[in-house]
Amino acid sequence: QDMRRLVHDLLPPEVCSLLNPAAIYANNEISLRDVEVYGFDYDYTLAQYADALHPEIFSAARDILIEHYKSLLMKIDAFHYVQLGTAYRGLQPVPDEEGPSIKQFMDIFSLPEMALLSCVVDYFLGHSLEFDQAHLYKDVTDAIRDVHVKGLMYQWIEQDMEKYILRGDETFAVLNRLVAHGKQLFLITNSPFSFVDKGMRHMVGPDWRQLFDVVIVQADKPSFFTDRRKPFRKLDEKGSLQWDRITRLEKGKIYRQ
Repeated sequence: QDMRRLVHDLLPPEVCSLLNPAAIYANNEISLRDVEVYGFDYDYTLAQYADALHPEIFSAARDILIEHYKSLLMKIDAFHYVQLGTAYRGLQPVPDEEGPSIKQFMDIFSLPEMALLSCVVDYFLGHSLEFDQAHLYKDVTDAIRDVHVKGLMYQWIEQDMEKYILRGDETFAVLNRLVAHGKQLFLITNSPFSFVDKGMRHMVGPDWRQLFDVVIVQADKPSFFTDRRKPFRKLDEKGSLQWDRITRLEKGKIYRQ
């Protein structure tokens, strides 16, 4: 009763009729004026990629999957539960009563992986081939990972930045606006320096590093945020590791762990 009374006191009657007073609502409103430090990732944050990149990743991962992952050798665990009614086996929806345990995909990078996984599962089901879901997931994930580890995605983007990188002028405007208002910026990305440098030069210009107080590449997120055993190392202008002992992170320099 107290919660119902509070809702009615705060909101107009016509709005109250649309709300469930027993539900929990999140208030995400925040004043950016009060935020002094802004952190950015690079891929799909500072650099927005065109949809044309997804078929490239899909096709390359499919080829890797066919060529290298013919055997089913390893198991995985730690699946995440997701909302019922959103699960598919291959390209077919799964009834809620089956209560499946499936992997939760959380970012735009996952789109080619989801498509490849769905197509492979659909192929196996359509041809009545037996398979272990955990093994298949492991092999598809490894194939997608190889696209990144082998640098294929970086090569495609570097060869045609006009095609793959979107709204670079907006990135430039946002970063400059933040700096003009006295904000501190940092960049932490898993991508290598040479790739980030070319992309940022394309979007922002040759002096892009002066916009950031700290730049860290090949960060190996998410373990970067929890593993304190690896010391920071500085990179030179060509992206080669230096031997200097790092006691503080300097503006305009590039670091990795």
